[in-house]
Amino acid sequence: MSSNLERICIVDISIASPISNDANFDNCLIIGPAPASPKGTIPKVGVFNGLEELTELGFVAVGANADPIGVAARVAFSQSPKPHEVYVTCVPAGTIAVAAENGEDGEKNDATPTTPSVADVLTEALDTNGWYCICPVGLTKAQVKEVIEWTETQNKLCGYIDDDPDNPIVEAGIYMRSYPVYPKVTPEQSDTDVPLENKYGMAIAMAAKAMNYHAGSETWALKPLAAVTPSKLNSTAIKKMQSANFNYVLTVASKNITQGGKTNSGEWIDIVRFRDWLQNDMQVRVVNLLVTYKGKVPYTDGGIALVQNQMISSLKDGQKYGGISPTEYDEDGNEIPGFVTHVPLAANIPATKKASRVLEDVSFEARLAGAIHMVTIKGTLTYDNL
Repeated sequence: MSSNLERICIVDISIASPISNDANFDNCLIIGPAPASPKGTIPKVGVFNGLEELTELGFVAVGANADPIGVAARVAFSQSPKPHEVYVTCVPAGTIAVAAENGEDGEKNDATPTTPSVADVLTEALDTNGWYCICPVGLTKAQVKEVIEWTETQNKLCGYIDDDPDNPIVEAGIYMRSYPVYPKVTPEQSDTDVPLENKYGMAIAMAAKAMNYHAGSETWALKPLAAVTPSKLNSTAIKKMQSANFNYVLTVASKNITQGGKTNSGEWIDIVRFRDWLQNDMQVRVVNLLVTYKGKVPYTDGGIALVQNQMISSLKDGQKYGGISPTEYDEDGNEIPGFVTHVPLAANIPATKKASRVLEDVSFEARLAGAIHMVTIKGTLTYDNL
């Protein structure tokens, strides 16, 4: 029988489900050859929480016959704190059937097999969420260059090994999303004598250490690394590294720490990562507003202010995580805001633009907090009273 409650009070409740944010800016994807002696089926993109999960699949992580991916994963999991998970995808040694060039009869020959490109493998890996920084290992220089070029088209990073600043894999100053890491202990060291941990693990060690921090709160320089051998470089060699935007590891005060912190283009790696995070965070906030707000977000001053509030919330989080400067003051006490936002007045927007339901002329400026990598202090010792 009816309780007759609805005769007095009607309550309808809807569930406003926000959109999920699948973007991740904390994990690495290792791409390289499959193990020499696989055990079982290697997943197209595997997610591993420890080295044992990889070795169970046949990846050898130690010894002269170690697999590049095995060594890279071992170095990654050797960092403190170690990454929660590492993603792995293999460049297949087999072939796949793709359309070939036109035959003599002018028709496509779909049966001609060819090896998939590294870019093809990475594009397929995009179907798996959760990874951000790509670390190629055990690939040819041409394949590494392909990874670098592919990464530039994505909101991703790429950390790769390059042992020759005089003849780098890609010319310095071009690619903003890839950072080279120098693996040699000395410039004179032969390729065969470079420690495997340096050759395959130095770039992912740098990423695993830096990405342990939230985007905006880290620098990729001055990070102590475990399981790698530091370089011994004189001033001339260091100048060469800096000119080529190479990252490297030196021993400073008994710690092996990263130097540089820049991408191939000369931009700071942490700035690229923070920008990607801020872009994604602001997009998700605004889309969630438009999707979950009751009824609609009106094209009025009030509705525009709702959009502005989402921008401000995202920028304030950017300040909280250290990517954007807080409000500061000059010597005269004048306020220097960390960020400012700009939105139009509804009355100044043409009717045709309102009819399109697209809000434009929305912008912000924010001051990057940056990071201190070196300090110069000048002092004076005196017998005089101060």
